Amino acid sequence: MSDTPNEQEFAFDAHFNSQYINELYDSDYALIEETFADVLHEYGPLLQEVMVCYRSGDIPALRSAVHKIKPLLGYVGLTTLQAGCQQFENNCQQDGFPSLHEDFTALSAGLTTAKSQIEAEKARLTNFVLRSM
Repeated sequence: MSDTPNEQEFAFDAHFNSQYINELYDSDYALIEETFADVLHEYGPLLQEVMVCYRSGDIPALRSAVHKIKPLLGYVGLTTLQAGCQQFENNCQQDGFPSLHEDFTALSAGLTTAKSQIEAEKARLTNFVLRSM
């Protein structure tokens, strides 16, 4: 294995902040692919926890569940959705949260879509890494 940087750069889907990912992992695509796999392993259970907390109506628990899933989005470069999670967390801390259902509908749609986006990008990364070896 060579210590020189990859001559070929992976083209991330537009949903992912490619500059952020490449800076975070120094364009180490094997590490990035492994991180995507790790995130996918944890993502499903955390997403389920978010949904359960919402259905229970427990806003502090929902805030906590969103807080737990938020870093995973950063690890894979979904920085816009990560910022949306932070905004939702902030809204949960207010005395009243009149737009809870509307905001949650938008956030949960993004979180659900993100799972399939991460899966697709992980598969593309795996192929890229295998071709680069």
